[in-house]
Amino acid sequence: MSFRNLLKKKLGNHYYKIRSKYILTKIFGKYYLNTRLILKRFINKFSFIKNNLNKRVEYQSIINKETGFIVDCTRDNYLSYHLRPKNSKDFKLESTCSIKEKFAIIIQGPIQEKFSFLKNTLDIYKQIFKNSIIIISTWKNENIELISSLKNNTTFILFNEEPKKSQSNINHQVISTNKALEFAYEKGAKYALKTRADIRIGKNNLESFLISLLKTFPVKKNDLISSRIIVSSNNTFKYRIYSLSDIVMFGETADLLKYFDKETFVDGLKKFDLDENNLLKNETPVVAEIFLCSRFLYKLESEMSWNLDSWWKSLKDYFCIIDNSSLDLFWNKYDWEYEYRYIRTYSDKFSRAMDFQDWLSLYNGFENNWHIASDEHEKYNEFLQLKNIFKN
Repeated sequence: MSFRNLLKKKLGNHYYKIRSKYILTKIFGKYYLNTRLILKRFINKFSFIKNNLNKRVEYQSIINKETGFIVDCTRDNYLSYHLRPKNSKDFKLESTCSIKEKFAIIIQGPIQEKFSFLKNTLDIYKQIFKNSIIIISTWKNENIELISSLKNNTTFILFNEEPKKSQSNINHQVISTNKALEFAYEKGAKYALKTRADIRIGKNNLESFLISLLKTFPVKKNDLISSRIIVSSNNTFKYRIYSLSDIVMFGETADLLKYFDKETFVDGLKKFDLDENNLLKNETPVVAEIFLCSRFLYKLESEMSWNLDSWWKSLKDYFCIIDNSSLDLFWNKYDWEYEYRYIRTYSDKFSRAMDFQDWLSLYNGFENNWHIASDEHEKYNEFLQLKNIFKN
């Protein structure tokens, strides 16, 4: 216990009497208060230097510790900021929810230099995913001895044989995720949350929240899956056909196994009369998350219409989009400093990504009139370079 907290405990309601502000006011009266006000106004002229980053606002600070500072030299915009602890020792948030069903957190993909980040993530997950098992699914060419040190009675590690290389490493994602989902299913996990080694989730009580979403928004009746698949708004693009984010996905484990079918990239392309030298369908590249989503929808509906109406209808029928902020999602890659990349814009008439507000309006059948904002979808050339909207 700190000396300050010890004094608070001993003095109780009289603690304020030993504070410097109280003592100086008693000695110097209004002169001290006026001098303090003048000094505060002078300091405010240098408010572009933010050095009290762990400031308590209405009795609570967002973080416990930050010894650095921010210099804000913006002129035409308001700059706000949000800090997340790098180290688990500074993360105090905990979950209180309790669920009956078994829940699995899957962390897939290469680890390499992200080991320290992952280790801290796991320690945080022990506090916010208390009802869950954690499955790390990576490759045999990783540092097996180092990564194995993360294993315990609730954390399991799978070292997989690497598959044949493919565009965007899609085969790697499919195999590592599929192996982890199979393991989760064998362990009796009804639900699974699929993430990556460079992702950190910081919101507590998510297990009950995510299951509640499945119960609140039942999936369209079909012969393949029992529940919707929930994904984050990050990289779920409104005008890029079948661009369903694969960064964070939640659903019933059996349903996600059907999404991450072990079928290879080359074999999956054949369904659309494509191959590795021809990846475009209606000027949409069938790669990465687009490949996974279109392959899954082909299983559901057999026929594919590569247009915006079909894309938006599939979102309404089979998926649910939630905001990154609902997960306190941090993706340690690709311009991570820009918290609302893709999701917020004030420089265009509409944002590129779809959020929960968009999805909920879509689900309830409102006339969103998204065609007014753009009457065409994102189109790409043979080099997979964007040609039209958002390009400039």
